[in-house]
Amino acid sequence: MLNPSLALLTSIVGILILLRLKVHPGFAIFVGSLLISLLVLPLQSILSLMIHSLFNYQTLRLLIIIASALTLSYLMEEKGLLTKLAATMESISPKLTLHFIPAVIGLVPMPAGALVSATAARDLVKKIGLTPEQGTFINYWFRHIWEFSLPVYPAIILTSVVLSVPISLVVVTLSPMTALTVVSGAFISYGILKKTLKVKGNPTKNIAYNLVRASWPILLLVSSILLGLEAMIAFPIVLVLLAVQQRANWPELKRVLKYGLDIRILFLLYAVMLYKTTIESSGAAQQVFLDMQAMGLPASVILAVLPLLMGLATGFSMAFAGVALPLLVPYIASDLGVNSYALLLAYVSGMMGLFLSPLHLCLILSAEYFKASLARMYKYILPPAIVIEAIAILIYYIAN
Repeated sequence: MLNPSLALLTSIVGILILLRLKVHPGFAIFVGSLLISLLVLPLQSILSLMIHSLFNYQTLRLLIIIASALTLSYLMEEKGLLTKLAATMESISPKLTLHFIPAVIGLVPMPAGALVSATAARDLVKKIGLTPEQGTFINYWFRHIWEFSLPVYPAIILTSVVLSVPISLVVVTLSPMTALTVVSGAFISYGILKKTLKVKGNPTKNIAYNLVRASWPILLLVSSILLGLEAMIAFPIVLVLLAVQQRANWPELKRVLKYGLDIRILFLLYAVMLYKTTIESSGAAQQVFLDMQAMGLPASVILAVLPLLMGLATGFSMAFAGVALPLLVPYIASDLGVNSYALLLAYVSGMMGLFLSPLHLCLILSAEYFKASLARMYKYILPPAIVIEAIAILIYYIAN
């Protein structure tokens, strides 16, 4: 059997190559999980791992949420709500609205939240004249600006628990990175938008009323989740209420359900969860950490590389926070307290791995929605991600 660290790296390279060859992301990720399984795990355990991943609660929860989100967005499009929403927002400031939509949706931690904002921003992307990759980048990047500073995000809560420190300390330490993420993303989007058509807003009467009328399903969904309703319950309830309120007939319901239950998307979701489970079962994260220590790498390298690799390999913020950070506790926390600069470097590295991960559901699904090339997306994502990571490393070195 191959060393789990090498198996993990082999699978990541394999996925990236397949994506470059324009293989469907679901199949590429599925192949990646098979690579790890065949290289590390006993052959007889692979089938049981696949079955366990399929019927796992988290997988079923994810399938229900995403299927409901896709169906909801398509029904809103069928009934003209998205067109009205885009037109109302466009009347204020089209280019600013393009950033504002994902940022507002990003206030709520939900799986593949960028897909929800993509449905509201799609017409605006076309109106301004952006390419699918440009529209996907702005929607994707600004959807995630709050993951450094909003205490409702699971990764921040988990970081607090793992390090046994107040959430307020984690938020205070990481909040400056939200501003840096906004500035670095705005720099890229400015370069994109200055080359597009000049589209001016034309404010109309009753803007607030029109916004609420067109976006009430999204507003209800966001407020329900913020008030504590489980997303797996909130999405189907809002979908049913929309269907009733809009008096959707059976032919319309058949079309939207066919869209929401797209087998390629469902298989993609399953493949991502299978890959996550395979990494956990193989012990790859622990082995990477042990290999780094055995090589005598300095603390700064371990603090940066391990979370980044976990974020990149899984596409889940909970994975780098729940798998990498416990291994890094000796470097971050001690009897003397928490090294805020070590925490900053580890968390930012995990987030940058997440931003760049070809398994990140927000990236995959929003790219799929806009018909964007995942390979070409990195032209926009990579530069700001490198800048943010470099600044985190620089802060760590100056402080120490």
